[in-house]
Amino acid sequence: MSTAVKDITLSSHRFVSYEVWIRKALRFREYAEEDLRSGRYDSAAFFAQQTAEFLLKGVLIKLTGSRPLTHAVSELLAYLAKALGRPVPEDVMRCAEALEAHYIQARYPDARLSEYRKWEAEEAVKCMDAVWRYVREVAGGLA
Repeated sequence: MSTAVKDITLSSHRFVSYEVWIRKALRFREYAEEDLRSGRYDSAAFFAQQTAEFLLKGVLIKLTGSRPLTHAVSELLAYLAKALGRPVPEDVMRCAEALEAHYIQARYPDARLSEYRKWEAEEAVKCMDAVWRYVREVAGGLA
C-alpha cells in the first residue's frame, strides 16, 4: 500500500484515553518478546502486530482525538504521516504491511498451511521494533 491515505472512518465514540492504548501496546510488546523466546511463534507474531496497531492508535488519539477503524498497520502509519506532514520510510511501511498478515494468520488455524516458524516470529518482532522506533522518532514522547 502506498503512503497515500484514503478516506478512513474514524471513531471517537466511547473515547478511551490514549495512555490506555500505549500501556496496552507496551504490554503486548513484552508478550511478543517473551513468546518469541519461549517458542510460541504464532502468538509472538500476533502480539507484534497488536503492539504496532495499539501504539499507532494511541498516538493518533492523542494527536487527532480519534482513531481509524482498521487493523491495517500500514493504513494507521499513513494516517499518522498525514497528521504530522511527514512521510513514512519505505522500510517501515514494508514492515507495517508484513505485520498485517499476522492479525489473521496467527489467530486462525485454517488461515495458513503450516505452523509458524521461528524466523517468521523473529521478523514480526523486528518489524514491530521498526514501527516503534519510527513512531518514537516522529511523535516524540508519546510513544
